[in-house]
Amino acid sequence: MVTTIDYIVVIPIFAMKSAAPTPTSVRLTEETRKILDEAARRTRRSRSYLVEETLKLFLPRIVQKETQPSPQERIRRLKELEGIGHRLVGPQSLEEIDARIREFRGDE
Repeated sequence: MVTTIDYIVVIPIFAMKSAAPTPTSVRLTEETRKILDEAARRTRRSRSYLVEETLKLFLPRIVQKETQPSPQERIRRLKELEGIGHRLVGPQSLEEIDARIREFRGDE
């Protein structure tokens, strides 16, 4: 019996990932696991794929949010800037300040 091949899949070497995935254990609530299972079923993707893609998308946001200075620290930093314009360029009239603002915005 002769067998024919309808198509051949060629995967270029440079397209393959260089590092193998590392197993990681994550504890999920039953509700979260059900949501993940439903998403995997609907998208026809593995739970691992969905978890990894979600982490890539949301971890930077979470890190940024968690590492932002507290409101008190932000107020303290703003207070340190009080009077810096005067120290940098000296006293200015309202007309001079308005002219600088217009120049900065490109109104002139």
